[in-house]
Amino acid sequence: MSIMDAFEYDKMYRLEETNWWYAGRRDAVLKIGASIYKDTFESLRILDAGCGTGINLESLQNNSNAYGLDISKDALKFSKIRGLQSLVCGSVIMLPFRDEIFDLVFALDVIEHVDEDRAAIRELYRILKPDGRLIITVPAFQFLWSEHDQAHHHRRRYTRSALINILQLGGFENEKATYWNSILFLPVSAVRLLKRSQLSAKGSRRTDLEDLPSFLNRLLMGLLMLENRILERFDLPFGISVICLCRKV
Repeated sequence: MSIMDAFEYDKMYRLEETNWWYAGRRDAVLKIGASIYKDTFESLRILDAGCGTGINLESLQNNSNAYGLDISKDALKFSKIRGLQSLVCGSVIMLPFRDEIFDLVFALDVIEHVDEDRAAIRELYRILKPDGRLIITVPAFQFLWSEHDQAHHHRRRYTRSALINILQLGGFENEKATYWNSILFLPVSAVRLLKRSQLSAKGSRRTDLEDLPSFLNRLLMGLLMLENRILERFDLPFGISVICLCRKV
């Protein structure tokens, strides 16, 4: 499993609380979790696998018995700065937990970092209790590969059907699978395709994470929050990411 450069974690720590993409994704996955467990959410034992600098775990620890795991000590350092506890350094392909210990696992943009994504899925399955849920996100569509993927040390991007397939091979039953960030799919696709020639020529490794003007950040966040409300009733046919909710059977 590859680890991002330390300066990327510093940037993530500074921006992810208010950045439109991180805030929008956080809202989407927490809504999915809350819709499944409703009044019992606070009593769950939850793992944030690949917790990064801890902003999602911070939300979870306010409401539940939540643990964070990341392979990067740099990332966990920032999680500790947030005052978070129950942090573990480890790999998603060899999780340092006993079998059937968690009710709910989040794996948000994690398995695209590992060579053996199926091994990671098997491990996530192992640590879940029977009938436990996994909420997982991955970047979508290989044709959208860009310097952002290189900077984050991604191995691949996924289609919705490809992600469902490896989850089912790992023993999971799919409950919801949708593309996400559909509203911005066309402009993002256009920009990334235009940059394709620059990527091959320069070998650049710069992420898309930037400190945007506040009005633009609020606009983009508002669009994603609107999309998240749509997701409560419908799955979307395309997007920049894939979100799946699946159950251990």
